[in-house]
Amino acid sequence: MSSFDELKNRDIESLKRSYDQIAKSTSLGLSFYREEIARRENEEFNSKIKSMTSQMRNMTIFIMILTVINVGVVIYDVFKDV
Repeated sequence: MSSFDELKNRDIESLKRSYDQIAKSTSLGLSFYREEIARRENEEFNSKIKSMTSQMRNMTIFIMILTVINVGVVIYDVFKDV
């Protein structure tokens, strides 16, 4: 068994090869499927959050532009008769 630091420093492809090697002689339990389902649900959730974050950023930029335009219109309206 590798130490935690050795495991942490290995690249993903190396970990996948080791996993595939060990999986040949191991039977899968319910927890494996439960963890895989949870991982996929988390990936889907993270993807949705990223999309929402992008939409919020775009809306914020749009609102900022409208605010600047509004301030310009108000300043123009206030000083047009002066």
